[in-house]
Amino acid sequence: MKNWNEFGAEMPWYDRQDAMELLQAREDLSQGQHDALSKWVRDGYFVVEGAVGAGLIDEMVGDLEALWDADTPFEDLQVEEVRLEPDAPPGISHKDLLALPDQRRQALRDESTWRVHGFNRFSGAAQAIYESDKVRQWCSLVFGKEAFPQYTINFMYGSRQELHQDTCVFHVHPKNYLIGVWLACEDIHPDSGPLVYYPGSHKEPLYPKFDNYPQTNLRTCDPSETTVYYDWLKNLACKYSKEQFIARKGDILLWHGQLIHGGDAVVNPALTRKSYVCHYIPHGRNKHHQVTGPFNW
Repeated sequence: MKNWNEFGAEMPWYDRQDAMELLQAREDLSQGQHDALSKWVRDGYFVVEGAVGAGLIDEMVGDLEALWDADTPFEDLQVEEVRLEPDAPPGISHKDLLALPDQRRQALRDESTWRVHGFNRFSGAAQAIYESDKVRQWCSLVFGKEAFPQYTINFMYGSRQELHQDTCVFHVHPKNYLIGVWLACEDIHPDSGPLVYYPGSHKEPLYPKFDNYPQTNLRTCDPSETTVYYDWLKNLACKYSKEQFIARKGDILLWHGQLIHGGDAVVNPALTRKSYVCHYIPHGRNKHHQVTGPFNW
C-alpha cells in the first residue's frame, strides 16, 4: 500500500499560518473578493448571492421532475433513496422506476427523499450549471489555481445527512484542495431541513485514524470505524456555533473540505429543499484512481 506521507504536500495558501498576511499583500482583488477570501480563511466558507439564474435552475428542476414520467429511461441513471420495500436497497434504476405502475411511481416520488447523482450527464441545464464560469471562477480564486467541477448531487428534499467533512469522503492530495458548492434551487424554508455548517471548524485536524490520507478515509476504513468517526465529529462540532443556510434561489455557499456540515432536521416533511451540490478540485489533485480497496461504497 502506498505511503502518502512520503510525498511532500503543498499546503493550500489558505491553510497556512500566515494566510491573512498573504491575503493582505494582494493588490489584484476587488473589495468583494478580498472580503470573501478573508471569510474563507477565518470561517471556512462564504456565500455568493444570485450566482445562478432562475431560468436555468427552473429548467434543471423541470428535467428532474420529468424523470418520473419519462417515455424512455436513461441508461446508467439511478434514483437514490427510493425503496420498493422497507428493507430494500436505497435506490432504483431509472429503467426499473419507469416500469412501475403509475400510481406506485407517483407515491414513491411524493413519499421518498429522493436524489440523483451526476444528473449533469442527462440534463443540458444541469450541465450548464456544472460548467458555470461564475462558479468556477470563484473556486479558482480560492484555490489560486484553476478549479474543475466534479461529482454532482441533486436533492429535492432535506438530506438529513449526518455531520461530516467532505475531505473524509474524497481522495484529494495535497489535502484540502477541495471546495463544496451548494446551490439553492428555490427559496429555502427553515423547516425544510436546511444545510447546516459550523464556521471555523475547518481549522480542526483530520480524524487521527486517517493517518495515510487520501488512502485512509471513510470510504476505505473498516466499517466499524465510521461510527467512531461520526461520534468524534459530533463532539468536535460542539465547540462551534451552528448556522443554517437559509438561502434565496440562485444563492451558492462555498465551503472548505474540512468544514463540518450536514442536513438539519426536517420539521415539515411536506416542504421541498431543492438544491444542487457540486465539488471542485484543481487538475491532478483527485487521487481516487490511485487508492486501493476494499471500499465501503
